[in-house]
Formats: sequence, C-alpha cells, structure tokens
Amino acid sequence: MNLQNNESLSWEQYYMLRLEKFAFFLGAAAIPCTFITPIAVPSILGSMAIMFAVLSKGGSLHFSRRGRTAAILGAVAIIVNVVYLGIVLSTLKGMLADPAGRQQLSDMLYHQYGMTLDELLPQLSVIPLFQ
Repeated sequence: MNLQNNESLSWEQYYMLRLEKFAFFLGAAAIPCTFITPIAVPSILGSMAIMFAVLSKGGSLHFSRRGRTAAILGAVAIIVNVVYLGIVLSTLKGMLADPAGRQQLSDMLYHQYGMTLDELLPQLSVIPLFQ
C-alpha cells in the first residue's frame, strides 16, 4: 500500500496495513529467537508471520513489500530451526552410538539430575531415535 499521499484509508486498507506490520514484526522477532530460544518459539513465530503475511494480501494477488519480507523472514526462521533440530538429533544419535560419548552423557545426566542414561532411556522408548 502506498502511504506517501495523505489520503484517508478505508477500514479494509487500514486492517491490511496493520496485518502486514504485525506479520513483519513476528518475522523479525523469529530470527533472533532462533539463537535465543531455538526450536519452539521461532517455529511458532515464523509460521504466524507467514500466516499473517498471507492474510495481509486481502483480495490482492500480490504481496506488498513488507508482507513479502515478513513471509521470507518467517520461512527463514522455520528453515533454520529445522536444520538446527536435524543437527542436534544427529549429534545426539552419534553420541549415543559411541560408548565414550554415551558414558559422558550418562555422567552429565547423573550430576545434573541424579539419573543415569540407562534409567532415562526406557522412559523415552516411544521416540524412535532412542530405540
């Protein structure tokens, strides 16, 4: 939407402008959250940014510049989180396969929580990675 002129906005244009501003805010907030609170928060914020960017189009066939940027930021946050989760799970699987890494993880768990890895794994048997 072009806001260079001082013309009044209809309620629909005002609503779409507010949606694209909110979508941009969510997309911009999702990127730093990938490094602060990974996995859950950026995935939620990123998907909400994409959703609100799509809603901000209204009846138009094209995104505005801010709406397109919000959708891109949300998608980048989701992609970074999926890659991060894949790296974490592959590292954990490799650590569980190595006897020295498994013992180190068991020692850390015992010092931190008072449980060894062998006591914890039967509770996680529903997750295919740990079977």
